[in-house]
Amino acid sequence: MRRKRILFVDLDYFYAQVEEVINPSLRGKPVAVCVFSGRNEDSGAVATSNYEARKLGIKAGIPIAMAKRLSNDVILLPMRKDLYKGISDKIMGYLSTLGTTEVASIDEAYVDLGEITLEEAFKLAKEVKERIFKDHGLKVSIGVASNKVFAKVACEMGKPDGLVVLDDEKEEKLRSEIEVSEIPGIGPVLREKLNELGVNKLGDMKNLDEYKLRKVLGEAKAQYLISLANGTYDEPVKVRQRKHQGRYVTLKRNTRDPNEIKPYLFRAVDEAFAKASGALPMEIHVVAIMEDIDIVSRSRTFKHPISKDEAYNTCYKLLLDILREDKRQVRRIGATLGKLKKVDGSLDKFFDFKLDGNSV
Repeated sequence: MRRKRILFVDLDYFYAQVEEVINPSLRGKPVAVCVFSGRNEDSGAVATSNYEARKLGIKAGIPIAMAKRLSNDVILLPMRKDLYKGISDKIMGYLSTLGTTEVASIDEAYVDLGEITLEEAFKLAKEVKERIFKDHGLKVSIGVASNKVFAKVACEMGKPDGLVVLDDEKEEKLRSEIEVSEIPGIGPVLREKLNELGVNKLGDMKNLDEYKLRKVLGEAKAQYLISLANGTYDEPVKVRQRKHQGRYVTLKRNTRDPNEIKPYLFRAVDEAFAKASGALPMEIHVVAIMEDIDIVSRSRTFKHPISKDEAYNTCYKLLLDILREDKRQVRRIGATLGKLKKVDGSLDKFFDFKLDGNSV
């Protein structure tokens, strides 16, 4: 039977796998690609790791010093973001020839295959795996289902290097049996709230009062789960335009002194604006990575695009909010410009117009 099929592609342990392709002697050994802060040889964090490293507990986000403690044999490599992005762009370009493609991240994408049979979907997914391996030497995991969420779940079921295509019967079974913790977008906090309501599996939603669910979870999350449970979820695959730019800078030493942090924060703002290529933000985020690698962030949204000077002032105020509410020292600071808008005409004219009291 022909029906809508969504294909989800995940480039398995992407950064580390690229390094293995370039240097085959790394295969079979624990490898972690890291962001080195530059303070000393142990300063920084793991960005991603291969499966051999993960078996040793070396996973994304842990400090490099901890990775070294977990294994004397782990091979720590510096991140080469431009290299990985170049390969990713080529793969995403190929996927876009198959149908509307939504790039979810540097190593994940959804493709709308249109209305095709199950057999056609399997054949096409197999061709995608073979083509990416032939062109780039990379193994990928693929899931195919009638919607984006189940396509991603199917992909997870087949990792690593897997290919899972869900038919109607398997999707119906998922709607009953999938644990809520396995549903994309449901984190620990939401999972706990659902468990308190007696919802451990998606199928438990049938016995729950919708009004109560909306009151506890909010309209958006409640509707998301309700539509998944009753089989009406149908969010389209959309070509994403980049609407944010962010940059992070490592401090020379951990500190809580705002005057010491400010120049690093402003440098992050400068670099983010440079990457935005003339677009102006309507949203500002300040992200602080604390001494224990925990992440704390604050943000502010505007009704109009703002200038770099306004961004400086806003970022500094958000930094002060973080320092006032959190007593830990800051290790790394970042700024993200969100809801970027291209502004026609000269910036002077734009800001003069805004100051005249007219909304933009």
